[in-house]
Amino acid sequence: MRLPRTLQTPSRLRGKLRVLGAVSALLFSGVSVTQAAPPSPLNTAATLSPPPLFREYCYDCHGEGSKKGGIAFDQLPSKNPEEERKLWFAVWRNLESQLMPPSDKPRPSASEQAQMREWIESKALHLDPAQPDPGKVTIRRLNREEYRNTIRDLAGVEFPVEDRFPPDDTGYGFDTIGDVLNLSPIHLEKYLAAGQEVAALWAKSNAQNAKSLFPQGPPPPDPVRRKEYVRGLLSPFVTRAFRRPVDDPTLEKLTQIASSDETFDEGMLRAMAVVLASPRFLFRAEIQTAADQTGASVAVDEFALASRLSYFLWSSMPDAELLKLASEGKLRSQWQAQVTRLLNDYKSERFARHFVGQWLQTRDTEFVPIQANVILALKKGESVEKAFPHRVREAMKQETEALFRHVLKEKLPAEELLSANYTFANQALAAFYGLPALKGTEMRKVPLPPESNRQGLLGHGSFLLVTSNPTRTSPVKRGLFVLENLLGAPTPPPPPDIPPLESTKHKAKMSMRDLMVAHRADPLCASCHKRMDPIGLALENFNALGIYRDQENGAPIDSAGQLVTGETFSNTRELIQILVTTRKNDFYRCLTEKLLTYALGRGLEASDIPHINQVMEAMQAQEGRLSALVLAVTESVPFQKTRGQSAVAKSAVPR
Repeated sequence: MRLPRTLQTPSRLRGKLRVLGAVSALLFSGVSVTQAAPPSPLNTAATLSPPPLFREYCYDCHGEGSKKGGIAFDQLPSKNPEEERKLWFAVWRNLESQLMPPSDKPRPSASEQAQMREWIESKALHLDPAQPDPGKVTIRRLNREEYRNTIRDLAGVEFPVEDRFPPDDTGYGFDTIGDVLNLSPIHLEKYLAAGQEVAALWAKSNAQNAKSLFPQGPPPPDPVRRKEYVRGLLSPFVTRAFRRPVDDPTLEKLTQIASSDETFDEGMLRAMAVVLASPRFLFRAEIQTAADQTGASVAVDEFALASRLSYFLWSSMPDAELLKLASEGKLRSQWQAQVTRLLNDYKSERFARHFVGQWLQTRDTEFVPIQANVILALKKGESVEKAFPHRVREAMKQETEALFRHVLKEKLPAEELLSANYTFANQALAAFYGLPALKGTEMRKVPLPPESNRQGLLGHGSFLLVTSNPTRTSPVKRGLFVLENLLGAPTPPPPPDIPPLESTKHKAKMSMRDLMVAHRADPLCASCHKRMDPIGLALENFNALGIYRDQENGAPIDSAGQLVTGETFSNTRELIQILVTTRKNDFYRCLTEKLLTYALGRGLEASDIPHINQVMEAMQAQEGRLSALVLAVTESVPFQKTRGQSAVAKSAVPR
């Protein structure tokens, strides 16, 4: 089969872009986007008064003349209700993670903390678990990985997205966030060109297989019959591409496009290119009928739900089984079975790769700038590639992804990610870690020696590498990473004009611990470093490349410390034990929030507190299994529902 001339000639292809753009705009008709309703108004200072527990435990720093951090509970509210919601959400987080009150101050009991959180949820934030708010739905453009996988699953074509599209922006640590996946003019031009390129690649790959191109046989010569023939070819393709049944007006437009060219195959490929340039393909917009949009919270239709599930676990379009169940209205009734099926499919490796790659930053492992020659003190002429080959970086990335997949598929508790007494390695990584020798490039599960200090994620080279500076370790980066990505306790940004660690006097004679003590002498730095440094210094036995060591500059490394929540430890193993016992709830909450953010494509807000609680409760009821957490995320209100028209209409009411 010859390619259409418009797909052969670059100048003519460029001339057709405007036509494709106009047709694509027509195809966007009928797509409605649910906008966020404004949050419920907060109480004013006249009606909102924190209960006595706040006066007892918080006013020493945040009331009665004290305003540490610019916060005083007896001087609320701010003039901006949204800012006040963010404040109370932050207070709830600090109470939930027991960061406040500080460990050196009188602290409420567990029951008192629960009372304080319940007051914030019900009185300050007006959250009602009986009427949960699913949150806003932001229309989302397919990111590069989703586009690549969708084209592969739809047309069987490998499309080089890195060469064709600019990198995606990220928000909240992920590239699935709708608010940052904008469509710039350069994106529009490239997507229009990509639609024709994919059509050309598809035609070329199927040129020797007439049944793939025309499964119903050659087109009939009669114009009326040919039109029906074209509709029959286009309908299933467009339904799969749009991830829901195509409506008759759109199918009629595409049929006209397919019939308007000089040759039949040229017209069909043009229609295919138009579909792939359509916003209904490029965007994950969710169409809800007016009847479905009554009430404050309504279930999304099953076609939208199929897309939510498949893009969460596969980073791609729903397959035939999901679309069939959605068309029959049976997807929700078979939900758990479908979640299990998707997780057992090979495509779920994309979930581990993309979620872990961004949550734990393993994407950066192969590219993080590191000067191995300095760290290893190599002599002139010694090979850096031999001492730290690139294949070791690749294996470090695969090690972390493999552990996540193992814990997920074997239905193990999520905290095993932190405490596993085994890892995954190949020949190169085992040799680099000093583990018993392995053969080959395949990653496999290997037990760690009893004396090993590489338990779980904190002993993985991927984590240790991406949290280091080019020539040395960084206790600050490592501590901050653990706080933000494992405990859900981020610290505020550093104040301006803080001198770098290297500027500390006599640094060559000082241990990293002594350097950090000198660095945080400034009172402005002390509060944040008190959170970060003990965790980072506990990992000082691992150098910037992740190699274990007992000494630094000829002196023993002191890895003992105390968390800001009060727990003490003497080494990395004891720190890990604390993280999986007394701080396990923090890890559960942090992982829950990360998964919800990745799955929902938006940042979490105060209205998500009930959803966070419910997902965690479902996980804990199943012994903390990672698989139970993933299932609970897909069964959560914000994943299953959307705001109805009655909620959206509030945004038009003056306040």
